[in-house]
Amino acid sequence: MDLSTFINGAWDAHGDDADTVAQQLAEKLPEVQSPAEVPAFASLLAHVYGEHLGRWHDALVLLGRLRGVAAEDAVALAAVQRAERTLRCASGDGEALDDLMAGERAAVLAGAAAMQVGRGDAEAAASSLDAALAVAAEGLPDGSPALRALAVAGNNIAADLQDRPQRSAAETALMLRAAETGLAYWTRAGGWLQVERAEHRLSCCRLAAGEAEAALESARRCLAVCTANDAPAFERFFAHAVQAFAHRALGDEACFAQARDAALACHAQLADDERPWCEKELAELQAVAPA
Repeated sequence: MDLSTFINGAWDAHGDDADTVAQQLAEKLPEVQSPAEVPAFASLLAHVYGEHLGRWHDALVLLGRLRGVAAEDAVALAAVQRAERTLRCASGDGEALDDLMAGERAAVLAGAAAMQVGRGDAEAAASSLDAALAVAAEGLPDGSPALRALAVAGNNIAADLQDRPQRSAAETALMLRAAETGLAYWTRAGGWLQVERAEHRLSCCRLAAGEAEAALESARRCLAVCTANDAPAFERFFAHAVQAFAHRALGDEACFAQARDAALACHAQLADDERPWCEKELAELQAVAPA
Protein backbone atom coordinates (compact mmCIF):
# COMPACT_ATOMS: atom_id res chain seq x y z
CA MET A 1 0.00 0.00 0.00
CA ASP A 2 1.46 3.37 -1.00
CA LEU A 3 1.73 6.13 1.59
CA SER A 4 -1.05 8.29 0.16
CA THR A 5 -3.52 5.38 0.20
CA PHE A 6 -2.51 4.54 3.75
CA ILE A 7 -3.04 8.12 4.95
CA ASN A 8 -6.48 8.34 3.34
CA GLY A 9 -7.49 5.04 4.91
CA ALA A 10 -6.10 6.05 8.29
CA TRP A 11 -8.14 9.26 8.29
CA ASP A 12 -11.25 7.17 7.62
CA ALA A 13 -10.44 4.62 10.34
CA HIS A 14 -8.91 6.63 13.15
CA GLY A 15 -12.15 7.81 14.72
CA ASP A 16 -13.22 4.23 15.43
CA ASP A 17 -9.83 2.80 16.41
CA ALA A 18 -7.25 5.47 17.17
CA ASP A 19 -4.94 3.05 19.02
CA THR A 20 -4.57 0.79 16.00
CA VAL A 21 -4.01 3.71 13.64
CA ALA A 22 -1.39 5.12 16.02
CA GLN A 23 0.48 1.83 15.93
CA GLN A 24 0.26 1.73 12.15
CA LEU A 25 1.62 5.28 11.93
CA ALA A 26 4.65 4.32 14.00
CA GLU A 27 5.24 1.28 11.81
CA LYS A 28 4.75 3.22 8.58
CA LEU A 29 6.96 6.17 9.51
CA PRO A 30 10.20 4.67 8.05
CA GLU A 31 8.49 4.61 4.65
CA VAL A 32 8.27 8.42 4.63
CA GLN A 33 11.24 9.10 2.37
CA SER A 34 10.33 12.29 0.52
CA PRO A 35 9.87 15.77 2.01
CA ALA A 36 6.66 16.05 -0.02
CA GLU A 37 5.20 13.20 2.01
CA VAL A 38 5.97 14.78 5.37
CA PRO A 39 3.21 17.41 5.86
CA ALA A 40 0.26 15.05 5.43
CA PHE A 41 1.89 12.37 7.59
CA ALA A 42 2.82 14.85 10.33
CA SER A 43 -0.69 16.29 10.40
CA LEU A 44 -2.33 12.89 10.79
CA LEU A 45 0.21 11.77 13.37
CA ALA A 46 -0.29 14.86 15.52
CA HIS A 47 -4.08 14.57 15.28
CA VAL A 48 -4.25 10.89 16.27
CA TYR A 49 -1.60 10.92 18.99
CA GLY A 50 -2.62 14.30 20.35
CA GLU A 51 -6.34 14.95 19.99
CA HIS A 52 -7.50 11.34 20.20
CA LEU A 53 -5.00 9.74 22.55
CA GLY A 54 -3.23 12.48 24.48
CA ARG A 55 0.09 10.75 23.89
CA TRP A 56 2.01 13.99 23.62
CA HIS A 57 5.50 12.64 24.30
CA ASP A 58 5.15 9.70 21.89
CA ALA A 59 3.99 12.06 19.16
CA LEU A 60 6.95 14.38 19.67
CA VAL A 61 9.39 11.47 19.51
CA LEU A 62 7.92 10.30 16.20
CA LEU A 63 7.88 13.80 14.76
CA GLY A 64 11.52 14.12 15.73
CA ARG A 65 12.24 11.14 13.50
CA LEU A 66 10.54 12.94 10.60
CA ARG A 67 12.88 15.90 10.93
CA GLY A 68 15.62 14.01 9.11
CA VAL A 69 13.43 13.63 6.04
CA ALA A 70 12.19 17.21 6.24
CA ALA A 71 15.50 18.88 7.08
CA GLU A 72 16.36 20.19 3.61
CA ASP A 73 12.84 21.30 2.66
CA ALA A 74 11.38 24.46 4.19
CA VAL A 75 7.73 23.47 3.70
CA ALA A 76 8.18 20.00 5.18
CA LEU A 77 10.22 21.27 8.09
CA ALA A 78 7.65 23.97 8.84
CA ALA A 79 4.91 21.29 8.93
CA VAL A 80 6.86 19.22 11.44
CA GLN A 81 7.64 22.24 13.58
CA ARG A 82 4.03 23.41 13.63
CA ALA A 83 2.84 19.93 14.62
CA GLU A 84 5.41 19.86 17.42
CA ARG A 85 4.47 23.30 18.73
CA THR A 86 0.76 22.51 18.53
CA LEU A 87 1.18 19.33 20.55
CA ARG A 88 3.28 21.12 23.12
CA CYS A 89 0.80 23.99 23.39
CA ALA A 90 -2.19 21.64 23.70
CA SER A 91 -0.45 19.68 26.45
CA GLY A 92 0.13 22.83 28.51
CA ASP A 93 3.76 23.62 27.68
CA GLY A 94 4.08 27.29 28.56
CA GLU A 95 7.12 27.74 26.31
CA ALA A 96 5.52 26.29 23.16
CA LEU A 97 4.81 29.72 21.68
CA ASP A 98 8.17 31.28 22.44
CA ASP A 99 9.89 32.97 19.46
CA LEU A 100 6.98 32.38 17.04
CA MET A 101 5.87 35.09 14.64
CA ALA A 102 2.25 36.27 14.92
CA GLY A 103 0.83 34.15 12.10
CA GLU A 104 2.48 30.97 13.29
CA ARG A 105 1.42 31.69 16.87
CA ALA A 106 -2.20 32.04 15.76
CA ALA A 107 -2.03 28.80 13.78
CA VAL A 108 -0.51 26.86 16.67
CA LEU A 109 -3.05 28.20 19.15
CA ALA A 110 -5.94 27.35 16.82
CA GLY A 111 -4.68 23.81 16.33
CA ALA A 112 -4.15 23.41 20.05
CA ALA A 113 -7.73 24.53 20.73
CA ALA A 114 -9.06 21.77 18.46
CA MET A 115 -6.89 19.20 20.22
CA GLN A 116 -8.03 20.38 23.64
CA VAL A 117 -11.69 20.06 22.70
CA GLY A 118 -10.99 16.55 21.48
CA ARG A 119 -9.40 15.76 24.84
CA GLY A 120 -12.50 17.05 26.65
CA ASP A 121 -10.97 20.27 27.98
CA ALA A 122 -13.34 22.91 26.66
CA GLU A 123 -12.07 25.54 29.09
CA ALA A 124 -8.51 25.27 27.81
CA ALA A 125 -9.80 25.14 24.23
CA ALA A 126 -11.77 28.35 24.68
CA SER A 127 -8.70 30.06 26.11
CA SER A 128 -6.52 28.89 23.21
CA LEU A 129 -9.08 29.89 20.57
CA ASP A 130 -9.52 33.32 22.14
CA ALA A 131 -5.76 33.78 22.19
CA ALA A 132 -5.53 32.77 18.53
CA LEU A 133 -8.25 35.22 17.57
CA ALA A 134 -6.57 38.00 19.56
CA VAL A 135 -3.34 37.45 17.63
CA ALA A 136 -5.24 37.32 14.33
CA ALA A 137 -7.04 40.55 15.16
CA GLU A 138 -3.70 42.33 15.03
CA GLY A 139 -3.68 41.59 11.31
CA LEU A 140 -2.90 38.58 9.14
CA PRO A 141 -1.89 39.12 5.52
CA ASP A 142 -3.75 37.48 2.67
CA GLY A 143 -2.28 34.07 1.99
CA SER A 144 -1.11 33.53 5.55
CA PRO A 145 -1.30 29.82 6.51
CA ALA A 146 -2.86 30.97 9.78
CA LEU A 147 -6.07 31.93 7.94
CA ARG A 148 -6.69 28.35 6.91
CA ALA A 149 -5.57 27.03 10.30
CA LEU A 150 -8.17 29.22 12.02
CA ALA A 151 -10.86 28.18 9.54
CA VAL A 152 -10.15 24.47 9.97
CA ALA A 153 -9.91 24.68 13.75
CA GLY A 154 -13.13 26.67 14.00
CA ASN A 155 -15.01 24.14 11.91
CA ASN A 156 -13.57 21.13 13.74
CA ILE A 157 -14.29 22.52 17.20
CA ALA A 158 -17.84 23.45 16.21
CA ALA A 159 -18.48 20.03 14.68
CA ASP A 160 -17.14 18.20 17.73
CA LEU A 161 -19.30 20.17 20.15
CA GLN A 162 -22.38 20.13 17.92
CA ASP A 163 -22.34 16.32 17.86
CA ARG A 164 -22.31 15.99 21.64
CA PRO A 165 -25.67 14.97 23.18
CA GLN A 166 -25.10 17.30 26.12
CA ARG A 167 -23.17 20.55 26.41
CA SER A 168 -22.60 23.03 29.19
CA ALA A 169 -23.43 26.69 28.61
CA ALA A 170 -19.71 27.37 28.21
CA GLU A 171 -19.39 24.60 25.62
CA THR A 172 -22.36 25.94 23.69
CA ALA A 173 -20.81 29.41 23.66
CA LEU A 174 -17.54 27.91 22.42
CA MET A 175 -19.38 25.95 19.72
CA LEU A 176 -20.97 29.11 18.37
CA ARG A 177 -17.75 31.13 18.56
CA ALA A 178 -15.88 28.37 16.76
CA ALA A 179 -18.51 28.11 14.00
CA GLU A 180 -18.37 31.88 13.51
CA THR A 181 -14.57 31.65 13.37
CA GLY A 182 -14.77 28.95 10.72
CA LEU A 183 -17.01 31.11 8.55
CA ALA A 184 -14.97 34.27 9.05
CA TYR A 185 -11.70 32.64 8.08
CA TRP A 186 -12.98 30.41 5.29
CA THR A 187 -14.24 33.64 3.75
CA ARG A 188 -10.60 34.71 3.51
CA ALA A 189 -8.88 31.34 3.01
CA GLY A 190 -11.31 29.29 0.93
CA GLY A 191 -13.63 29.32 -2.04
CA TRP A 192 -17.40 29.39 -2.29
CA LEU A 193 -17.67 25.70 -1.30
CA GLN A 194 -15.87 26.22 2.01
CA VAL A 195 -17.92 29.35 2.72
CA GLU A 196 -21.19 27.57 1.93
CA ARG A 197 -20.30 24.65 4.20
CA ALA A 198 -19.24 27.03 6.95
CA GLU A 199 -22.62 28.75 6.72
CA HIS A 200 -24.25 25.33 6.97
CA ARG A 201 -22.16 24.48 10.04
CA LEU A 202 -23.07 27.77 11.69
CA SER A 203 -26.76 27.19 10.98
CA CYS A 204 -26.58 23.70 12.51
CA CYS A 205 -24.77 25.00 15.58
CA ARG A 206 -27.28 27.78 16.05
CA LEU A 207 -30.08 25.23 15.88
CA ALA A 208 -28.26 23.09 18.45
CA ALA A 209 -28.02 26.17 20.66
CA GLY A 210 -31.72 26.89 20.35
CA GLU A 211 -31.21 29.99 18.20
CA ALA A 212 -33.68 29.19 15.44
CA GLU A 213 -34.01 32.71 13.98
CA ALA A 214 -30.26 33.06 13.63
CA ALA A 215 -30.06 29.52 12.25
CA LEU A 216 -32.54 30.43 9.53
CA GLU A 217 -30.45 33.46 8.56
CA SER A 218 -27.36 31.26 8.16
CA ALA A 219 -29.34 28.64 6.25
CA ARG A 220 -30.59 31.27 3.82
CA ARG A 221 -27.06 32.53 3.24
CA CYS A 222 -25.92 28.93 2.70
CA LEU A 223 -28.56 28.41 0.04
CA ALA A 224 -27.78 31.79 -1.54
CA VAL A 225 -24.14 30.75 -1.98
CA CYS A 226 -25.30 27.49 -3.57
CA THR A 227 -27.58 29.35 -5.96
CA ALA A 228 -24.95 31.93 -6.92
CA ASN A 229 -22.44 29.20 -7.76
CA ASP A 230 -24.72 26.64 -9.40
CA ALA A 231 -23.88 24.17 -6.65
CA PRO A 232 -24.48 20.46 -7.24
CA ALA A 233 -27.48 18.70 -5.73
CA PHE A 234 -25.37 17.30 -2.89
CA GLU A 235 -24.64 20.77 -1.51
CA ARG A 236 -28.15 22.05 -2.17
CA PHE A 237 -29.65 19.09 -0.29
CA PHE A 238 -27.93 20.14 2.94
CA ALA A 239 -28.78 23.80 2.44
CA HIS A 240 -32.48 23.08 1.96
CA ALA A 241 -32.49 20.54 4.79
CA VAL A 242 -31.05 22.87 7.41
CA GLN A 243 -33.43 25.60 6.27
CA ALA A 244 -36.29 23.13 6.76
CA PHE A 245 -35.11 22.32 10.28
CA ALA A 246 -34.90 26.01 11.15
CA HIS A 247 -38.45 26.60 9.89
CA ARG A 248 -39.65 23.62 11.91
CA ALA A 249 -37.94 24.95 15.05
CA LEU A 250 -39.79 28.23 14.49
CA GLY A 251 -43.11 26.42 14.11
CA ASP A 252 -43.59 27.41 10.47
CA GLU A 253 -44.99 24.18 9.00
CA ALA A 254 -45.72 25.60 5.54
CA CYS A 255 -42.17 26.85 5.02
CA PHE A 256 -40.82 23.65 6.55
CA ALA A 257 -42.74 21.58 4.00
CA GLN A 258 -41.52 23.72 1.12
CA ALA A 259 -37.87 23.45 2.16
CA ARG A 260 -38.26 19.73 2.92
CA ASP A 261 -39.65 19.05 -0.54
CA ALA A 262 -36.79 20.99 -2.13
CA ALA A 263 -34.29 18.93 -0.14
CA LEU A 264 -35.94 15.67 -1.15
CA ALA A 265 -35.91 16.74 -4.80
CA CYS A 266 -32.16 17.31 -4.53
CA HIS A 267 -31.70 13.96 -2.81
CA ALA A 268 -33.38 12.22 -5.73
CA GLN A 269 -30.60 13.56 -7.98
CA LEU A 270 -27.72 12.21 -5.90
CA ALA A 271 -25.32 9.50 -7.00
CA ASP A 272 -25.34 6.29 -4.98
CA ASP A 273 -21.99 7.06 -3.33
CA GLU A 274 -23.29 10.44 -2.12
CA ARG A 275 -26.40 9.17 -0.40
CA PRO A 276 -24.78 7.61 2.69
CA TRP A 277 -23.56 11.09 3.71
CA CYS A 278 -27.17 12.30 3.79
CA GLU A 279 -28.78 9.55 5.87
CA LYS A 280 -29.15 11.49 9.11
CA GLU A 281 -30.76 14.55 7.50
CA LEU A 282 -32.92 12.40 5.24
CA ALA A 283 -34.28 10.44 8.20
CA GLU A 284 -35.15 13.68 10.01
CA LEU A 285 -36.90 15.04 6.95
CA GLN A 286 -38.86 11.87 6.26
CA ALA A 287 -39.85 11.38 9.88
CA VAL A 288 -42.36 14.19 9.52
CA ALA A 289 -43.03 13.93 5.80
CA PRO A 290 -46.58 13.03 4.76
CA ALA A 291 -47.18 9.36 3.96
